[in-house]
Amino acid sequence: MPTGNYQPVRMFSIIDVFYLVFSQLAVGGFVLLFLVPKELVGANFYRLMGGIYLFVSGLSRCANLALYQQPVTFSNFFGYWQNSESISVISFFLIVLVYTLLWWFKMPLLTQIFFFGGVISGVTSIVLSAQRYLQVVQIPGEMFLLPLQFLTAAALLGAVHTGMWFGHWYLVTPDLPVNYLKRFNTGLLYTLLGTTLLLCLNLFFRHQSTDIVPFNLFYQIIFSMRFLIGIGGTLFLYFITWDCLRPKSVARDELGATRAATGFLFIAIITVFLGEFCSRLLFLEMRFIF
Repeated sequence: MPTGNYQPVRMFSIIDVFYLVFSQLAVGGFVLLFLVPKELVGANFYRLMGGIYLFVSGLSRCANLALYQQPVTFSNFFGYWQNSESISVISFFLIVLVYTLLWWFKMPLLTQIFFFGGVISGVTSIVLSAQRYLQVVQIPGEMFLLPLQFLTAAALLGAVHTGMWFGHWYLVTPDLPVNYLKRFNTGLLYTLLGTTLLLCLNLFFRHQSTDIVPFNLFYQIIFSMRFLIGIGGTLFLYFITWDCLRPKSVARDELGATRAATGFLFIAIITVFLGEFCSRLLFLEMRFIF
């Protein structure tokens, strides 16, 4: 392919990749808690999930500070408000913190309010993070496509991660309806298809462009891992999980079926994570959404 007169916009580091993936995981996983009705499982489930996504959002905030070459200290964590993106990141962290603590008290209305507040601040943080990388992309309609890709990736990460943890809850409450675990697996499929569609669209744009970064051996390996493992491997695991949750499998051994499905969702976390890390690396280095 022709390389044109490509000049890199700026240098990126692994911290950019870490920040994007972990911030999207925290938001996507938290938002997709709405797939589990609050009367279906006890408060311990939401305490656990709130704690997990609080920890992940804390890590992403630390990466956010590192991107601006700020030391990770308590005062900087809460006091360094360099732009609207950082404000939304720390707001999401604080809202998830309060949301998690509220599950120790019987305040359902207030808990619901903070959940929707977390959804709004989390989605806002992802959209604002996309604005910061608009100079990188080299596609038409980047102001729309890049936030859409980030939100789709957040939903993909959230579906597989929250779905896996919900699957473990069948060990705590064996009589949980199987159809709720199916919801997460179906969500995994839809978000994976959305991710694939965006990848194909960007490959089309790349084919039409002349000012591009060439696919050297390193990028070819990363792209192969993104496509074969991140998308192909995850799709394969979706079908295995679907087979585990079929009515015939559930009727034969419901607890065994949910255990097997949860195990395959755990493996899917690995394939999704690997695919998303490769995707962000290719995005930052090659200026297209992979």
